[in-house]
Amino acid sequence: MRRGGVLGVLLALAGLAGGAWFALQPAPDSDQATSSDRPIEFVRGNSADPESLDPLYARSEPALNIMRDLHEGLVSLDAAGVPVPGAARRWTESADALAWRFEIDPAARWSDGRPVVAADFVTTFQALGDPTLASPHGALFLSIEGMADALAGRAAPAEIGVSVVAEDQLEIRLAAPLPWLPALLAHPAASPRRSDVPNDGLVSSGPFLLGERVPGSHVLLLRNAAYRDAATVAIDRVRYLSLGDQASELSRYRAGEIDMTYTVPVSRVPWLREHLAQEFRVSPYLAVYFYGFNTRRPPLDDPRVRRALSLAIDRDLIASRITGAGEQPACTLVPPVMPGYPSPPDPACEARRRDRIERALALMDEAGFGPDRPLELEIRYNTGELHDRLAVAVGAMWQEGLGVKTRLVGEEFRVLLDNVRLGEVTQVYRGSWIADFAAPESFLQILAGDNPVNGTGWADARYDELLAAARTADDELARMKALAAAEARALEAAPLMPLFFYVSKKLVKPHVCGIVDNPLNVHPSRYVSFCREASST
Repeated sequence: MRRGGVLGVLLALAGLAGGAWFALQPAPDSDQATSSDRPIEFVRGNSADPESLDPLYARSEPALNIMRDLHEGLVSLDAAGVPVPGAARRWTESADALAWRFEIDPAARWSDGRPVVAADFVTTFQALGDPTLASPHGALFLSIEGMADALAGRAAPAEIGVSVVAEDQLEIRLAAPLPWLPALLAHPAASPRRSDVPNDGLVSSGPFLLGERVPGSHVLLLRNAAYRDAATVAIDRVRYLSLGDQASELSRYRAGEIDMTYTVPVSRVPWLREHLAQEFRVSPYLAVYFYGFNTRRPPLDDPRVRRALSLAIDRDLIASRITGAGEQPACTLVPPVMPGYPSPPDPACEARRRDRIERALALMDEAGFGPDRPLELEIRYNTGELHDRLAVAVGAMWQEGLGVKTRLVGEEFRVLLDNVRLGEVTQVYRGSWIADFAAPESFLQILAGDNPVNGTGWADARYDELLAAARTADDELARMKALAAAEARALEAAPLMPLFFYVSKKLVKPHVCGIVDNPLNVHPSRYVSFCREASST
């Protein structure tokens, strides 16, 4: 198939149209009364069911959206995604920036009325550092003293540098200065944790509490009257809809059943720009879409094969014909909008397609694949319009450029997550990563050899050494140099194949206020209000 053949596939794609349950009662002291007889309910599209309501294990964006409403850490994020005081009303750092002391707000309460205390955060970080609990978020906090040793089994979780100074004071000690620690502590995994109740969302520390969960349908949250700042929360209920079908989500939005969508079908972007321009929002996003390679299984254990597959992709064509909402082609893992980070260039990825294909064919020949022995691969992805279209396009590009035969396997999102984690059946899989905080480490850490979210199975000692060097660097220049060297090493080994950098794209009803576009695409429901009656729109 010539380039025209791939373009034909893409143009055809562009024409495509786009269980068990339980209910919970509010906590006895929860006051759900509103100024009218009808509670104010904010209905949000949320793509998929949360894989967990325990902050220790919730890792997908749909799950983390809910976590930010249910729980509040020492630090929170405001409507613009900026770190602000949360359960800690103030904090100070030592002269050497290695010891941070947090003062817990005396008004901070769990939804059952119990005070949030410093010991609840000690429980959190000891759980994050416990290798037997295997939280995917432990690696986020490697800069905390003792965390790396605890995760490696060289020290007990109790030795992690987080301690109670007083019931309302917590100290966090760092192995190296970490200027963005407050932003990191806003991650839901760093929210307080108790050992006397299940960590399943039934008892929460944030502005909302769990009201109902219907798998495959929705999660309903109720305003938490015990929350420290409950008087400023304007919404009585938040309903998260598990809608993987973007066309269905759009239909329900247009019917007035949804106040804000999770995303929009890519095929409807031109129509939305013309007909719903005032409600359609597109903004930069610290997020990357990629295909991961399971390096634990042949033939993808061979870096020549992985590199060849990456070189054969026409990213410009994907961004212009498949996504089409302003996404940028990605030759690197870290988005170019990352503040202060000099992304390492990848001249081979950025070369002309003809030259890339020539290099890719040579690599495949070295690896023993060619016309007489074509490579056969399976691509797994969670079903959805964008993912379906991309899988077809990538398969067509590999077939045209390298003669690779692909089999496409679409599966439910949670099934895909489990398969990637186990690494037993996956070869090539659809993945994405959204920044937990605005620093390159948020992206580069996912390829650390001991990181549970590293579904590629790739482990490189030098890469891990460079990440460690960045954590202990004496100055910002040395830190960025180490990080760029680590990323360059990963790009050459190609354990994953970046395709494009996201933009966030969603629809927001005119009556909804408090949704502020930001690079983290974080929209806490506590800041949402209905600035005029929904019925008037």
